[in-house]
Amino acid sequence: MTTSPGSDAVLSTDTPVGLGATDLARAYSLPRASVGRKGTIALISTGANTHLESDLATYRKQYGLPECTTASGCLTITDFHGGPPVEPGTTTEFKVSEEEAAIETSLDVDMASAACPDCHIMVVQTPDIDATGEPTPEGKAADYAVAYQTAVRLGANAVSLSDVEFLDSSTLEASYSKALRQPGVPLFASIGDIGSSDSSAVASSDSAARAKTTIDTTYAWPAELPWAVAVGGTSLKPVDASRTQFTETAWHNLNGGCALAFPPAAGQPASVAANCGGHRAATDVSAVADPASGPAVYDTYAPSTGTPKNWIVSGGTSASSPFVAAWYVRSSGHSIGAVGPSALYRAPASVFHDVTADGGSPATCQQFGWGEKVCQAGPGWDGPTGLGSPHGLGKF
Repeated sequence: MTTSPGSDAVLSTDTPVGLGATDLARAYSLPRASVGRKGTIALISTGANTHLESDLATYRKQYGLPECTTASGCLTITDFHGGPPVEPGTTTEFKVSEEEAAIETSLDVDMASAACPDCHIMVVQTPDIDATGEPTPEGKAADYAVAYQTAVRLGANAVSLSDVEFLDSSTLEASYSKALRQPGVPLFASIGDIGSSDSSAVASSDSAARAKTTIDTTYAWPAELPWAVAVGGTSLKPVDASRTQFTETAWHNLNGGCALAFPPAAGQPASVAANCGGHRAATDVSAVADPASGPAVYDTYAPSTGTPKNWIVSGGTSASSPFVAAWYVRSSGHSIGAVGPSALYRAPASVFHDVTADGGSPATCQQFGWGEKVCQAGPGWDGPTGLGSPHGLGKF
């Protein structure tokens, strides 16, 4: 949320304005904090954030969640090799980039806390190569793959990655893609803020906030990999002043898509893949993402401006991915042998809230010949919201 329409300035306040952990628990029918499994959710982030633990403490105290500290072992912050946290950058470029990335990281830990208050949180930091001036999508993908493997080695039950890279179809056979296929430890990946990237769609990088037009062989990595869980987004709004009831629609920024060079996602029924000619159909699952009515986030790390943001309202599929991943861990702990979204597709329909109201998907979706199921929300699986959003604690 910005200070005014058309402005790029983030609205910051001394008290939370957006949807808090209590609101999200009500909206998604989650029980009290102590109910559910107590696994470990890993969050892959970028760059340093020396305020992360104290900011997380402020968020959790605000909503009455149990403490989660490094001293207690609840919170772990490590670099992508499993060593000490990434050191803050010293150049202007690094400071600017790290301040921007801090919002994403705070969003990650706050959303994971809201979905699973008793889960352990593991933050795996990758180097902020954006600040070097020469970032490459392949280089970032390789770092993310190392971070994922580190998270698995350190005991994560699920991993969330909020960034999106745009890579060609050869990525399916790349070592950094194959490294993400670990049975029992699903990777939940943001699909991006304008939806799935595929044969000719328009997509945007969620955390880098940059758009690009994809041409024929460009795919949203890693979300569209057959062994990743592609997480989309919804618009979640309270219908009363006391925030006891909510409405949820497909977020107007999102559409589905078809990864025409990839096979169907793990466990994806033939009836779903048929919408994409038997290929990978995205998305798989969704949750709150619309920043216009998005979640409250607490972030004070400001190495560039020196001005803490405090409470802000954020969003994008950077919000939905960690939330759904933590919900999955709280619901199941882990599913032995499950690959990617296979456990979700095997789950009963009651595990999900079927989001049937369409928010008005981007016009590009149907321009490229995809059907209504891929482009618009409706009953059952659809492209913008997948199987739907969380409804209570499921058993996978």
